[in-house]
Amino acid sequence: MSVTDSANEIVKEITINAPATKIFAALTQPDQLTQWWGEDGLYHTEHMVVDLRVGGAWRTTGKSASGAPFSVEGEYTAIEPPRLLEYTWRHDWDGRPEQTLVRYELTEGANGTTVVRVRHSGFTNVDSRSNHSEGWNRVLGWLTNFVE
Repeated sequence: MSVTDSANEIVKEITINAPATKIFAALTQPDQLTQWWGEDGLYHTEHMVVDLRVGGAWRTTGKSASGAPFSVEGEYTAIEPPRLLEYTWRHDWDGRPEQTLVRYELTEGANGTTVVRVRHSGFTNVDSRSNHSEGWNRVLGWLTNFVE
């Protein structure tokens, strides 16, 4: 995994042995995302609602390891299946909600692999950026395990 973090931005890049269409579906279809986004003993997304269009809203809800509920929501700002997905991101779990921007760029290779580049930007809090950076490492691992 390639990592480039700055003061207000996280960039992760990973190559996954799966076609872009399969990865895009795992990121956007509620019945798929709720299968893989999370881990026992940490947190798990249980429900997702999407209006997959530019300007459409999305929302996920789940439970932390302690059973506390959480939610993340936003609005789609760019959608070009299966190569680009971008949306705003607002979470409710640390008392410092901020709106940030998540952008996935999927580039399919000739050998059946896809390079997934995630850019999460707009952080105003260094601790939040650091926590999300660690979180993206886990999320990309879960995504890889699910689609491969």
